[in-house]
Order: sequence, then structure tokens, then C-alpha cells
Amino acid sequence: MKGFPLSHLPVFFLFSSLLLAGCAGKNVPVPMAPGHVAPETLVGALGAPLSPREFTATFLSADYILAGEEHPNPCDHLAQAELIRRLVAAGVRPAIGLEMLPVETQPVLDAFSAGKLAVADLPRALDWKKTWGYDFALYEPIFAAARQYRLPVFALNAPRGLARKVGQKGLDNLTPSERAALPGTIVPPDPAQVQELRAVYDEHAARLEKMIKAGKKKTDGRDRFADFITVQSLWDTQMASRALYAHAASKRPVVIIAGGGHVERGWGIARRLAELDPGATIATVMPWRGGEKPEADLAQTFFSCPAVHRSRLGMTLSREEPAAGEKPAPLLVTAIAPGSPAAKAGLLPGDAVTAAGGHEATALSVLHTAAMEAIAAGKPLTLTVSRAGETIDIAIPLKMPAAAKK
Repeated sequence: MKGFPLSHLPVFFLFSSLLLAGCAGKNVPVPMAPGHVAPETLVGALGAPLSPREFTATFLSADYILAGEEHPNPCDHLAQAELIRRLVAAGVRPAIGLEMLPVETQPVLDAFSAGKLAVADLPRALDWKKTWGYDFALYEPIFAAARQYRLPVFALNAPRGLARKVGQKGLDNLTPSERAALPGTIVPPDPAQVQELRAVYDEHAARLEKMIKAGKKKTDGRDRFADFITVQSLWDTQMASRALYAHAASKRPVVIIAGGGHVERGWGIARRLAELDPGATIATVMPWRGGEKPEADLAQTFFSCPAVHRSRLGMTLSREEPAAGEKPAPLLVTAIAPGSPAAKAGLLPGDAVTAAGGHEATALSVLHTAAMEAIAAGKPLTLTVSRAGETIDIAIPLKMPAAAKK
């Protein structure tokens, strides 16, 4: 569930933050991009780099450009910054809208846009660690591009804490002032998206049910899936509303930086923009992790970036999607943070993770699944790695996230 509001959902969605939601810093090694295309390269549906003519046709007339990401992936943010730079070089000076920041931070962004704050001032001025949590260094290239070209920056997210409250208590339990701070009409999701989210949710819910039976989690009887859908719809409608405001206030096209789950297939922000700003031209771009060619229905265009995650356990992993007919590659450990749980357990850079919790490590999401199962069972996360021709089992102790204990 790329880009979904984990902190606003039931407790089992918090487990992924323990494993995969850590932040990659500037020095995380980035492996070869998919298909041996240079990292950050914009490509079309067939995986070939966009020609200048294709770039012009796709982006230069767009009112809104939605650039999806996986939050911890440094390459994704470098690619987003490069897209902004290419737009400026082509004569388009966009505004930038950020999912990462709630509307109450707009005065700080206005001061930054006016040149009163430097990029280095933003982490403290925005209280970035508490507001977003992912390492500011990941997003620094985007702010640097905004400063270099004097581009206005807008906060897109709902007031801090409101989406979480909606997820916990529902829209009907907001105060009048809280409800007034949100869009008047929440545009519902596409039925096809609801069907896909239902399948993902049910997989997690089965594990939550085991925890409830084991007495490790209480339930209040609310329809959590309905709350999940409401929060997702609220989030996407809010960001679309704020992007519409940014477009009108700046009189510029808006590059929207958001998690891939809000961008892919036009289900999220784009669906709401089509309702709020009929006739607007919308372009979408998503990460391409490899394989024979991108999944064409995810977006109009793509940027080539390998899958890279740094978990809070202290391990950075990467994986390139295999081409059709090829066997999935193992997850490669590219870095280990000194003193981290992964380091103490004996994991080393260069290890190839072949299994996690008994599941074949065919995707980074397998680690999330294995960690959830391990936490539910009160056991360490077990990894099977290949190292210099040997197979080694490594057990990493897991700590229940504080929010999950409430």
C-alpha cells in the first residue's frame, strides 16, 4: 500500500513502519536502475527514455503533474527533483505541492518561498521529524530545486491529527471547527480501487484477528475497513483541494509530490482533481522498479529507480524487478547501520536475503509480512541469507511500536 496513511489506520498498519518505513540518507548506495537505464531517467510505457518531443507533449501543457514515490527511496526524490528541473529548463516554472506537510505549516513555506528561510532552516521550522518522520535529507533535493528557481511551495495535507481522528472515530464525531477545516465534500473512491484495497485489508485483518484472540490488541467494534476507505478518500480529496488552491493562487501548474498509492492508476488525487477542476490536464509519473517494461496502467510515464528501503532495524535493501520469465532476484543488503538491531544480529552488507519468516523473499513486501507475523507471535524476525556460498539463518529481535501498545 504505497503512500497510504499508516498512522491513521488500525494498529497492524503500524508494523510496516518498524520494518520498512525508516529513512534512507544521502549515502545509501543506489544500484543500477531497472533495465540498465540510468537512475532517475524518465521513460515511457515501453521502458525507453522519453524523447524531448514526448516530454513536451506529456508535461508542458499539464495543469497538474502527479509524481508518485515510495517515501524511503532516495532515488525517487532525486527523480522528482530532476523532473522539476527539466520543466524549468523547458520554460515551465511550476508550484510544488507536498503531501508531507499539513496546511498549518503554510506560513513557514511562504517564508521559504519568499527567501526568508534557507533550506537548512526547514527541518526545525517545520518540525519535520514529528510532522513527517522520513529523513529530511530525502526531500532536500526537491526543496533545493524550489529555492534555486524560486518556485512556490504549498502544503497539501489535512491539519495535523485530523485524519487520524477520522480514522479512529469517523467524520461524524469531529467538532464543527474540525469538520470545517476539511473539504466540504469527500469524493468517494473508484469501485475498482475499493476492491483492491479490500483484498489487501483482509490479508492484514486476518493477522489482527489473531492478535485480538491472543489478547494483544483490543477492538472497539468499529468497521475499520470503512474507516480506512474514509481516511483514504479524505486524504486524496484534501490534497486535490489544496492543489487546486495552489494552482489558482500561484497561477502556475502544480507538481504534486505524493506517495504512489495516491497517484497510481489515477485512483487517488487525479480522480478528485477531475471532479474539482473539470477540464484540467493531468499528467502522472510513477517509479519503475524494473522488469521487461513498466506496468502501463499505473501511470502515463515513469522514472527508473530500483527498489531501495532502509528499515528501522538498520538494514538497507534493494531489489530490481525481474523481466518476464526470469526468476526473482534475492533482496540485496546494501548497507547496515552500526549498532542497529540488524548489525547486532550479524547481518552484513552484501548478504542476499532469500527468505524471511519462512517466506521466499521474492519482494520487499515479504519482509513486512514476516515482521507482522513475528510480532503477532512474539518472536524475532528470522532471515535466511546467502553469504559467500553459505546459507545462514539470522534472528533479529523486534520491538512492538509504541503506538501499537495503546
